[in-house]
Amino acid sequence: MSTKWVVTTAAERIALDDAKQGGTTFTVTNPGRAADRVVFEPVPGGDADPSWFTVDDPQRRVLPAASASFLLKVHVPADAKPGAYEVQGRVYSADSAPEESSVLSGRVVFDVAAPPAPPERKVPWWIIAIAAALVVITVVTITLVLTLGGGDSVEVAASPAPSVTAPPSGPIPVPDLARLNETQALFALKQAGLTAGTIKHRNDPAKADTVVEQSVPAAKTVAAGTAVDLVVAVRLSAPVLKTPANAQLKQADGKLVWEQPEAYVTRWVVQVSMYTCVQPPIINGCQYLPTLSARTEAKTFTPAMRPAQNLTLGIVNLAFNGNIQWTVQAVDDFGGTGPTATALVAQMVA
Repeated sequence: MSTKWVVTTAAERIALDDAKQGGTTFTVTNPGRAADRVVFEPVPGGDADPSWFTVDDPQRRVLPAASASFLLKVHVPADAKPGAYEVQGRVYSADSAPEESSVLSGRVVFDVAAPPAPPERKVPWWIIAIAAALVVITVVTITLVLTLGGGDSVEVAASPAPSVTAPPSGPIPVPDLARLNETQALFALKQAGLTAGTIKHRNDPAKADTVVEQSVPAAKTVAAGTAVDLVVAVRLSAPVLKTPANAQLKQADGKLVWEQPEAYVTRWVVQVSMYTCVQPPIINGCQYLPTLSARTEAKTFTPAMRPAQNLTLGIVNLAFNGNIQWTVQAVDDFGGTGPTATALVAQMVA
């Protein structure tokens, strides 16, 4: 059975230095019960070139419940086109087909700035001195002609005042952002002189990683700086349950812990069911009790840290020595849920 790898990023943006170099760290976790060899490879997005990215030691052996860090180095050539670019990390088990265990990280974006303008050439001082002398000679000549020229008037045409070009103003057509990914859409708005408003995410695997709605229709003319809200389709994955199976948890301070690969998830539906082992006179075995507690746990997710989320067992409000079965679903900004995590059982003790 292939390992269900979890890959997270240290940051959502890479800052390039003046040499157009930078880097970020991806953390790969093995949530399984057996050691496995993982392969990490960068996946460029948009117009980014694969040759820009390197990873030292891209294949590692990761023990159960352990993690490995991969440093992704970015070196953009000097002639690269300015703009916004992105990259993701893909991991899979080295001893199985990539499609069986392949997992993508969230997107990491970086900006490539335009090359600096050439330095302004300074005019030598002797040229300035000659020009000043010519101006003085011209003024003296005109004065003598007007004074000694027998009253004949000499008309000197005045130089026209330099025109000042006003900054562009007026209505701006809104670009069509449909089918662009989030990074491309933000860059298109910036290029058009507009700003991004509220960005929400909807679980829609068929259209994942594309803009599906924009608050201002394409081609409509608006004032410069107008904010445009976006709805981006995403593919939610099942949360990874971190509390080990059959872990002994205390009712007072025990915690259920899980992780979510996607940074844009801010809510989860946590389902907790209790059951106890009953032994009737004739049939031996464990019989499930009805669900005693179900609630929505709302938490704030910090993409840069990507901490595990946790739920205190105190919500059950019942002195109970037995077992609980629990599972978690991620919720998008519109209340839609993603796939359910594989249910695990924990043992509750006094």
